[in-house]
Amino acid sequence: MEIDKFKHWMDVAQKFQTETFWNKIFDTQQKNPSPISPTSSINDFFPKCDLFEIDKKLVVEAEIPGISRENLRISIQQQVLTITGEFKSLQTNCKYYVKERMNRNFKKELTLPYPILIQKVKTEIQQGILYIMMPINEEEVEDIPISVNPTSNE
Repeated sequence: MEIDKFKHWMDVAQKFQTETFWNKIFDTQQKNPSPISPTSSINDFFPKCDLFEIDKKLVVEAEIPGISRENLRISIQQQVLTITGEFKSLQTNCKYYVKERMNRNFKKELTLPYPILIQKVKTEIQQGILYIMMPINEEEVEDIPISVNPTSNE
């Protein structure tokens, strides 16, 4: 009886080794899903990022464990920061018994709240965290004056 359970488990485990199975689980073909939609793919939430302001700089901290610098690209266009990359974890010519990490491409876009000085952006990776430091371009940040209608009761 235990042998039958083991055989069944091995059959199920074989399914996890196919790229087709993982593509169905992490379908990256969706177009513009809502961030809270139950049909959202994992790429909508990956890599996890923080965006904050400190000392007149915008800072992004993104979790990218295990990705090499060669498989990572960062670009900024019209106040949209884009981080793209590829995780490569699949080993060829081996038989997996557990395969939870898959090869996958990702793309994360963050809309920046201020224009930045692109020429002065600095990046670094430390312990699986990508840091992007972007000085705010204060010359392009404009306050919009608010006029008050003298006849209103406000």
